[in-house]
Amino acid sequence: MAIIRINDLKVRALIGAYSWEKVNKQDLIINIAIHYDASKACLSDKLKDALNYESVAAKVIKTTERTRHTLLEKLASKLLAGIMSDRRVQAAHVRVDKPQALPQARCVSFELSIER
Repeated sequence: MAIIRINDLKVRALIGAYSWEKVNKQDLIINIAIHYDASKACLSDKLKDALNYESVAAKVIKTTERTRHTLLEKLASKLLAGIMSDRRVQAAHVRVDKPQALPQARCVSFELSIER
């Protein structure tokens, strides 16, 4: 089983429970780990046999920027559902960091995992 990691993907989104968060985009940092069988790609060296991390990142960015959520939990769940829509993915883990959540902390994070 192979793991593809997308680290520190920076996205701006409308997320939060407070009124100002519903109209002002905030920075989010998203980390993703995707487990899949890469044996075919390892043998063929062809992109068509690999999980395309560029398209995964594009989908994550699009989903995050075009939706609005109150909770990090909901966003992480939606991102995982999109990642798992590729039947080759056996398991995935998403961490969403919200740097401006608490002035006393570097960030607040929410993590969620799923497997088939």
